[in-house]
Amino acid sequence: MLWSVVIPVKGSVGKSRLDAGDARAALAVAFARDVITAARDARSVGRVVVVTCDPAVTEGIEGIEVVDDPSGGLRAAIATGLAVLEPGHPAAVMLGDLPALTPEALDDALLLAEHEERCYVPDAVATGTTLLAARRADALRPRFGPGSADLHRLAGHAPLPIAPDSGLRIDVDELADLHLAIDLGVGAHTRAVLDDASLAN
Repeated sequence: MLWSVVIPVKGSVGKSRLDAGDARAALAVAFARDVITAARDARSVGRVVVVTCDPAVTEGIEGIEVVDDPSGGLRAAIATGLAVLEPGHPAAVMLGDLPALTPEALDDALLLAEHEERCYVPDAVATGTTLLAARRADALRPRFGPGSADLHRLAGHAPLPIAPDSGLRIDVDELADLHLAIDLGVGAHTRAVLDDASLAN
């Protein structure tokens, strides 16, 4: 089963809670570039659709599609990305702040997702959502925002049993989250930014 993955990304204006000084904007872009690259390289993914208005997010990354963000917030960006997909084909929505994500971790989750009509992956503290998936794109019920894990469960999405230390669950909003991701191992784009900053140790 090949999946289409929609990745909404604010870009350099995102991650406002990340206390990383002058590196915040560069890290926000780097996180997204690592997520996009991991999705593109996953064996189970046939199509990657990035919804953004920041060209730095996708510059030089081949094999993906870019759709302009309508600037109406996260839910509007997700709806815009889903609108370009085939409604009857397998689809997922994944957030762009998972710098420790690997293609293998995404493949493992999507393999589990094949057995659910619709499902989600909670973040490390099990209150938010990092991935939403369904065997049909038109079966997705996005409820991203505060408390989204419970909202997605109530909307009929089953939680996937992904280990808490998987890169698919380590979303970075604050500096403590970033250090968790660093300990796990971040992608090349994030590592390059960290090497130019004082946040790697």
